[in-house]
Amino acid sequence: MRLSSRCLCTVALAGIALRVDAAGGHHAVDDASILEPGQCLLETWADHFFRDTGTVLHAGGACRIRGVELGINLDRASLSDQTVVLAGTQIKWAQPLSDTFAAGLVVAATWRNRPSGYAGSTVVIPLTLQAGDAWLVHVNLGRDFLPGEVDEPRAGVAVEWMPASSWSFVTERFRELATNYWRAGARFEPTPGVTIDLSHARGINEAAPSRWAAGVTWTFSR
Repeated sequence: MRLSSRCLCTVALAGIALRVDAAGGHHAVDDASILEPGQCLLETWADHFFRDTGTVLHAGGACRIRGVELGINLDRASLSDQTVVLAGTQIKWAQPLSDTFAAGLVVAATWRNRPSGYAGSTVVIPLTLQAGDAWLVHVNLGRDFLPGEVDEPRAGVAVEWMPASSWSFVTERFRELATNYWRAGARFEPTPGVTIDLSHARGINEAAPSRWAAGVTWTFSR
C-alpha cells in the first residue's frame, strides 16, 4: 500500500495522539492510570514505516494537575519529500474501581500545518485489569473524529508482562483507521524514572505497512 502524505498524517494522528504510560508512548492501547501527584514526564520516540519509507518523530510532555493528567506533543511525519507537522494536546482521567480494576477517559485533539488547521480528535475509554502479580490487561474503546471524513472506531487490547522490576513486555492488537494491527514490544528501566522502549507493529492485512518504534521517557517530580 502506498502511503500519501495525507495518509501518513492521518496514521500519525490516529496512532500517536494518545500517550500510554504503562506500555510506552508509541503504543496504541492506553492504560487506565495517570501520573502520581506532583509528577511530570518528558518523552521522545521515532516510528519508522517500511515499504514506502516514512518516519514519525515525536516529542511530548505531561504533568499531573489535581486529579487529571495534561499533556502536549509535537510530531513530524515525513514520507519521501513531503512532511507534515502535528501539534496535539490531551487530558486524561483515571480512577481505580477496585484493587484489581481501573477505568478512565482520554480526550485528545490535534492540529497540522499541511493543510493547516484542525486535524481531528480522539475519545478513548481505557480499562485496566490486574490479572496477576506480573500481568496487566488493557482494553480500549473509543472513536477518532476526522474533519471531512467518516468517524472511525478505535479499539484495542494489550497484555503486559512484568517479570522483573526493570523489564516489561507488551503484546497488543488494535484497530485504527479501519485497519487491524498487532504490536509486540519491550521496555527497560536502566535507572528509576527513565525507560527505554522498542517495539514492532504490523498490519493484519499484508498490504498494511509494518513499522519499528523506539523511544525514551523520563518521569520526575516537579
